[in-house]
Amino acid sequence: MGETRGETGVTDSSTKPDVVSVEEALETVLRVVQRLPPVTVPLHDALGKVLAEDIRARDPLPPYPASIKDGYAVVASDGPGEYPVIAEARAGNDGLGITVTPGTVAYVTTGGPIPDGADAVVQVEDTEQIEGLSLEPRKVRILAQTSKGVDIRPVVRLVFISSGIGVRRIGVLGCIRHRIGSRYCLKCADFSMKK
Repeated sequence: MGETRGETGVTDSSTKPDVVSVEEALETVLRVVQRLPPVTVPLHDALGKVLAEDIRARDPLPPYPASIKDGYAVVASDGPGEYPVIAEARAGNDGLGITVTPGTVAYVTTGGPIPDGADAVVQVEDTEQIEGLSLEPRKVRILAQTSKGVDIRPVVRLVFISSGIGVRRIGVLGCIRHRIGSRYCLKCADFSMKK
């Protein structure tokens, strides 16, 4: 009783190992680590690094309001009912130049552009296909009331605050074509132990 067997043999349970508080541990780490000047690395070598500066996209990505769900781009004030499907807008830009007017809808996929005139998206789960003759225009039944702006991602300009760089972030940084000089590079923080 009062004794435990550890890796080094028998120890007295009244002795405790040295425990350091979180504050003391942080102080120790900060005392031996120093931040070096940023290093410039090619985009493909940036995985696991930390951005040394904030990065702002020059242009919005994508450059149009986009659907965040598969569904139908609608005029929200139309409400539930049966509507002709005038077009399809898939991720990319094939929905640009289409105009949804009151009484019509357009099928949109996640990431697809919202056609002009539409101000909301009704997710596909809140709709029913209406079967008709093959020569008739396609129709859909909207089952749920929506409101303006629902399930539409507005046009945004991406900003990356100094933070870690993972696989997804490298992909997006490549899409926004972040350049330093003529190369696709990033300025990254460099950390080193003091000697």
